[in-house]
Amino acid sequence: MPRPTSSWSAGLSALAFFLAGLFPLFNADAYGHLAQGRQIATLGRVPRVDLFSFWKPEPQPWNNYEWAYDWITWLVYDGLGANALILLKCFALALLGYLLVSLAVRLGRGAASAGPLALSVLLMVLPVARFRFTVRPQIVALVFPAVLLLGISALFREDSSPRRRAILLASLALLQVVWVNMHGSHLFGVAITLIFAAAAVRTPSFPWMVGLLGLQIAATACTPFGFAIATDAISHVLRPEYRELVVEWAAWSPKDPLRLLVAPIVAAIFVLIALRPVARSSRFGLAYGVFCVLVSLMAFRSMRFVAHQLLFCAPFIGAGLARGSHIVQRPRFAGALVVATGVTALLWTPQLLPNPGFGFGEPKIEYPWASAEIIEDRVDDPRIVASLADSWALMFAAPSARFLVDGRVPFYGPEMIRSVAQSFSDEERFGEQLSEYGVNTVVIDHTRSDHVAATEYLTGQEDWGLVFVEDGHSVFVHRGVAPGLAPFRVLAPGYRVGRLLEPEIEESEIWAEAMRASGRLNTEAIRAWHQGLVLLRPLARDGRRAGIRGSATARDAEYARGASKRLRAASERFPGFTSIELYLAMASLSSCDVAGARAAYGRALYGGRTREAALVGLELALRAGTPSERSSAVIQLENLLRTDEGQRDPWVRAIAEDLEARCR
Repeated sequence: MPRPTSSWSAGLSALAFFLAGLFPLFNADAYGHLAQGRQIATLGRVPRVDLFSFWKPEPQPWNNYEWAYDWITWLVYDGLGANALILLKCFALALLGYLLVSLAVRLGRGAASAGPLALSVLLMVLPVARFRFTVRPQIVALVFPAVLLLGISALFREDSSPRRRAILLASLALLQVVWVNMHGSHLFGVAITLIFAAAAVRTPSFPWMVGLLGLQIAATACTPFGFAIATDAISHVLRPEYRELVVEWAAWSPKDPLRLLVAPIVAAIFVLIALRPVARSSRFGLAYGVFCVLVSLMAFRSMRFVAHQLLFCAPFIGAGLARGSHIVQRPRFAGALVVATGVTALLWTPQLLPNPGFGFGEPKIEYPWASAEIIEDRVDDPRIVASLADSWALMFAAPSARFLVDGRVPFYGPEMIRSVAQSFSDEERFGEQLSEYGVNTVVIDHTRSDHVAATEYLTGQEDWGLVFVEDGHSVFVHRGVAPGLAPFRVLAPGYRVGRLLEPEIEESEIWAEAMRASGRLNTEAIRAWHQGLVLLRPLARDGRRAGIRGSATARDAEYARGASKRLRAASERFPGFTSIELYLAMASLSSCDVAGARAAYGRALYGGRTREAALVGLELALRAGTPSERSSAVIQLENLLRTDEGQRDPWVRAIAEDLEARCR
């Protein structure tokens, strides 16, 4: 293959991969690993037992098979900040992009277009694969196999001297030692070597491949935990229960993005097309074809391997197309294909950008950072139960806290993880769990429907109090563990009304509680919610029990418009959240912003039809509907008033009393 063609293809691939990984640090797992790395740096050693949890009376043995990754990334983060971690990840990805095109060149065995064609395939699959490009140990599982495969390709070369092969063997053995201490995917490296060793039988490469396999197995013991470091990694593969607990470990399901099914299917088809021309060209090509089949099966079994399949099959597909078709072997065609796929990827990628976008930074969104500050500063000996993702962030932001369970799923085992996760949706079970384990702090994700039961339980317990609310999370503590933090009397967890609309509550008391969130991370939406409801207080009928009346004066309309503005800010943060949208619809209707009321009401229905939604819809039809809508609404109201329930309902009675109110 002409060197210029190989160089620009590999260089462009490196650039594309670098840019694909250039997005802010936002993944909760990253913070869990940083917390573990900080612990290693603080202790000055790798702990042999778990010091983060309290699920057992005594600390339990814990084989942290990612300890080296955790420690290194913490040192980088602590010394240079989040942007340095992002850059380090991007350079690792750039190396991956370069190596994948280099593999295509080796597989193509002289086919001039193998590099450009592999680059074209990589550009097409990058937007799909980049969901795995977060700052997590999984980066190791992408880069190290590429290094191993390129090293094996050199061992397979007939012109490699014994000295060069010996140096390669030592280098790959050292790679395996590092790999074993950074991520459990080191077993994947052993599987790769097994495949290529089988293909090398009766060739001069076979003794070297057997030697590499032996060194890889020996490397597994070169850890602080000996061979035990492989235990968790093996259980990931052999125990199907794990795939039921973590979404990315499971196979594709209809609720997942369709591209994560279609792309692997298309890639598998192209692998089959490329199989004959590449497998017949060399033993290395044959083994690589088997490897592609294996990684395709892994991708269909677990979505965590989708990126592996798409990226590692690309060199094979590029080489197969280059060797199997005279048309695509033309340099101009290959160049035009690179341009076309590059433009397509540029247009497609913005639609699939991982939240929160592109560039540097550490936005710290979605996770309970403000709650962690409160817990760390004000709660004595916090013993926390929270969702798995939230626990990772809390582990980093509240170093003094311990957890019932956290994101280390293999450490706790599937039974414990499932028990805790399911308890959030069962009040009785949740209460028993808090008592059994001595939990004193609960962080609720009030945007999740499966946390509603736990919220109801905590709200109804006299020995538990709500002490903090941020955009996505509410903090409950057991009485006595936060003596300087009085439980809220007015504010409710999440986007519930609580006592905000009760006329006997003084606004000074509301603001005294709401000010706890002032100036903290991720509190803009909840502050807007509280402010919007305070502005609606003069317009509320019977507190929160009878909806919001129409504006009778210019001052009323001003209150309603101000409330709409603030509730709209909360809606933009959580579009479709039922309570936010319903109160936004009522505030908009009160000021006769009919278009705004209809839009908010439509979004409120995403969560299903409730009593409140039905009554807001009834008022919307009566005050701003067409003549036919109003006539139907009048009949519906009359039917409600004929029932005992309707006659007792203060909201239904209030609608009947305001029947003549219209937005004109």
